[in-house]
Amino acid sequence: MRKVRICAVVVFLAGMAGSVWAIDLTKWKYCSVVTLENKVAEYYRADITPEIYNAAKPDLSDIRIIDSNGSQIPYLITRAYDIAERQEYSPKIINRSTDARKGSFVTLDFGGQTMKNSIKVVTGGNNFRRAVKVEGSNDNVRFFILVKQAFVFAITDKNWSQFSDVDLPLNDYRYLRITVTPMPDEKDNPSIQDVRAFKCENKPAGRMSVAMLCTNHIEDENENSSIYEYDLGLCNLPVSEIKLSIEDKSFYRHLTIEGRNVLKRRIKIAGEDNRERFEDVNESWYYLAGNAIYRYISADGKEQEKTTLPYSGAYRYLKVTIKNYDDRPLKIRSASAQMIGHKIVFSVEDNAKPVLLYVGSESANRPQYDIGHKIYKPLDVEAAPAILGNIAENPLFGKTEPKLIPWTEKHKSILLVIMAVVVLVLGLFIIKSFKSIKPAE
Repeated sequence: MRKVRICAVVVFLAGMAGSVWAIDLTKWKYCSVVTLENKVAEYYRADITPEIYNAAKPDLSDIRIIDSNGSQIPYLITRAYDIAERQEYSPKIINRSTDARKGSFVTLDFGGQTMKNSIKVVTGGNNFRRAVKVEGSNDNVRFFILVKQAFVFAITDKNWSQFSDVDLPLNDYRYLRITVTPMPDEKDNPSIQDVRAFKCENKPAGRMSVAMLCTNHIEDENENSSIYEYDLGLCNLPVSEIKLSIEDKSFYRHLTIEGRNVLKRRIKIAGEDNRERFEDVNESWYYLAGNAIYRYISADGKEQEKTTLPYSGAYRYLKVTIKNYDDRPLKIRSASAQMIGHKIVFSVEDNAKPVLLYVGSESANRPQYDIGHKIYKPLDVEAAPAILGNIAENPLFGKTEPKLIPWTEKHKSILLVIMAVVVLVLGLFIIKSFKSIKPAE
């Protein structure tokens, strides 16, 4: 029923395409009915659906909104962003020392009670996982445990990566004591090269959860790694992070994320003759991000965890690789992707309904409308809600207008009769003229 409705509206709009702003609807593959709620303001605002992301170009430049007159409706696409405020401190290092277990520690003096909730511990080396303990004090005598055990990493793999951030409970201690314990096979004390502290305040934007289907799970014993492959089902989704649901109660691991949009691609191979030959090969994975995940109980009995990994890249297929070292593999129950979706803002006259959204044109360029200069904050502008329906195939896509057949081609028989009559009349006229000339001579 919905498809019949869309077809009827498309045909109606195609018949009204005499406007200056009219576009060739045969170049768009898909369309969607836009449902407009009760009008309360000058503008409407709708969420871009996952289906539209999948059908559109990656930059959404091929979206068009068409009214009942066949004219384009100017629109503006926008999205929210996370707001992160980070204040950095460079405390004075007043003590460097080592203990009998080859641990290295430093004491930081902030010069007074200072609010902070994160530190960055930079240690030497190229491939390590070292435990970090953080304690706080106001008199540099009696210290209280803030973080009993966290870890800093350096990984030499496809990409060299170092992860040296340690999250702390928000505190205002004047002094921090950081102890770094070496790995069991390290002979020397690890060198603490630098320590910086931060106060971070984050205001995350609203997110939409996208299911991730696990398509493969491999335990690589040679690399001591767990490899999970997932399918988001759709391409071009603006995913900003993935969230893992893990059974284990206490862990600390390094994790990398890779992505690709297709499983295989066809390449041309050389042959002995001139015939073209092709072969399907696995598409390469592209590195997206690497970070640490953890869960542990702090000294005050609170659970500290980080199981959400940010990354950038709109890929359909994801590969998550967890470095286990000598620990047993983690048990991952499920994974979900979190995306910050786009919103589309537009204005419609009351006499210009119904409204359709078109998407899926490879030849379309980004449109330029005045609305981008009229609205300063599109997320805050007063707007009535609109809903983008499921996309359907555009019945006009790929069709060409029939060529106009000349009248002479359509009515050949009539033309022949007219020509015969003309010839007959001319013949009679010539004969009559010839007879009248003969007596005169």
